[in-house]
Amino acid sequence: MTDQEGKALTPPVDAATVAVLWLLPKEGYHTYAHDPGDGAMPTRIEAPGADVRYLPGVPQADVFEPDMTVRVYDGPTPVFLVFAQDPTPANVEASVSMLACSSQNCFPVTTTVPLGVPPESAPASSTERPVWLNDLFRARSDEAGAMTTPTEKASSVAFSSGAAKENLNAGQPFAPIATMSDGESLISVGTDDSWNFDPRPLQASLEVQGLGKALLFGLLAGLILNVMPCVLPVLTLKISTLLAAEGEEKERKRAFREHNILFSAGILTWFAALALLFGLAGMAWGQLFQNSAVVFVMLLLVFALGLSMFDVFHLPVLDLRVGGSHANPRLNAYSTGLLATLLATPCSGPLLGGVLGWSLMQSLPVLMTVFLATGLGMALPYLLMAWKPSLANALPRPGNWMLTFERVLGFFLMGTALYLLSILPASMQVPALAVLLVAAAAAWVWGRWGSLRGTLLRRLLIGAGGLAAVGFSMYLSFAPAAPGVTWQPFRPDTFRSMLGKKPLLVEFTADWCPTCKVLERTTLTADNLKSLVERYDVTLVRVDLTRNDAQAQALLRALDSASIPLLAVFPEGDAWGKPVVLRDIYTAGQMEEAVRQALRP
Repeated sequence: MTDQEGKALTPPVDAATVAVLWLLPKEGYHTYAHDPGDGAMPTRIEAPGADVRYLPGVPQADVFEPDMTVRVYDGPTPVFLVFAQDPTPANVEASVSMLACSSQNCFPVTTTVPLGVPPESAPASSTERPVWLNDLFRARSDEAGAMTTPTEKASSVAFSSGAAKENLNAGQPFAPIATMSDGESLISVGTDDSWNFDPRPLQASLEVQGLGKALLFGLLAGLILNVMPCVLPVLTLKISTLLAAEGEEKERKRAFREHNILFSAGILTWFAALALLFGLAGMAWGQLFQNSAVVFVMLLLVFALGLSMFDVFHLPVLDLRVGGSHANPRLNAYSTGLLATLLATPCSGPLLGGVLGWSLMQSLPVLMTVFLATGLGMALPYLLMAWKPSLANALPRPGNWMLTFERVLGFFLMGTALYLLSILPASMQVPALAVLLVAAAAAWVWGRWGSLRGTLLRRLLIGAGGLAAVGFSMYLSFAPAAPGVTWQPFRPDTFRSMLGKKPLLVEFTADWCPTCKVLERTTLTADNLKSLVERYDVTLVRVDLTRNDAQAQALLRALDSASIPLLAVFPEGDAWGKPVVLRDIYTAGQMEEAVRQALRP
């Protein structure tokens, strides 16, 4: 029996181990065969030391290119991994890559599957192929016309097709199950990213099982989003701008209606964009915030909004200040609707989880319909106010109290910014604070000299300068570090053993020492240090005094110093006890001169 590449599919009798990796597509999904034909992404399985054998796919017209015939795996399909020598299966992993497709969309699947065999498994006592394998090849031969099945007597192997059916309907559209076989039994091992559970919801009545319920719950979930902590500050600010509307009653109502309609349009636009993004890219609700760049951009925007509430400056589009001068009030209302929905993305209020869990497994049109219903729920209060602009009369009249209210809301925005900062990786938090400091300075300069009262040229120069300053600070803070040099941390015993045997360049530093950090960025650069290492064969040792270290302090005092920065160069040989010392600020030239002097015979 051979596969499409001519390899024998029946493993040799003396094979030490055969692994069977099952591809279990969810109903309505398929993946392309290993040899799918032209224009399709093949399924590939790889494992160290394994000879992989694939079944031929079932020929059918491609769902996206009906004129093209492809070969697919459209049901539970085994892939055989034949190990000529025992690979100690407990340590073997198979890498899987394939393209999972339905009639609506496709998305790549890449995973690693651990393979394991229980130690109590006995070697195969029979060379005959199991019944389930015979049946499988017979079925595939009927479908693909590519195989013949020998008729020898087969032994019985425990295999539950019911379990395969349960796996087929659970988890991801493709849930690989790793099974090791020694010829007598199949043991299923779940992968790290493929779980087969049968969850039992505590509140079954709140579970979504159809489009009607999804639309109703989506509408209610969107309405509840208006009071979630993520979005409440911006919505409260929008109410403050509505309260500040001035003019005749008729004009006030017209502006009130227009503002709410455009604000609602911004909400619906963002929900439609999210539906497209999630449907086409296979992302989940809130997954955008797994990207640190997205979180940082949101942090910068919310921080800028907070500064505007303290009257440091005002944004040209998102001006949320009471009585702010809006060059384009329509664009302001629309963009604020977009912002409010973007801030709502990491929140999951009541009912929303079930709605999202159901809709994200549906086709793109259904997904968009449910998301737009959720957006409509969020926009419902504002559409109601647009329909009944007389509600504006029920709002309190503007007054000086609103300026105090605005400052209070500014603190809420700063709290939101603090939250966004906290979810950044720890390595990004200090650089992010540095960028925010530069952004605050640029915002103050714009607010002080870049207002609409200035000339166009001045505003362009100040705006371009501010953006350049923020961009340059981001580059300095987040640019990938150049390949550095290897510093050995100071350990007393190791340091003593190196003294006299090799030249040592020892830097004393600490995180709380700003001068030390300046030197590390200007003098102790990778290029300068690499040059010294190559020319003088010095070993670099770093003594970190960020935390109290009695032995490091003793070494510092032994060099007749009680402060840092300090650089000491210890020569090799008998002169190791006479190091050359550089204190405080020094240049690259002085550092090289210290090395030359220390190593001079």
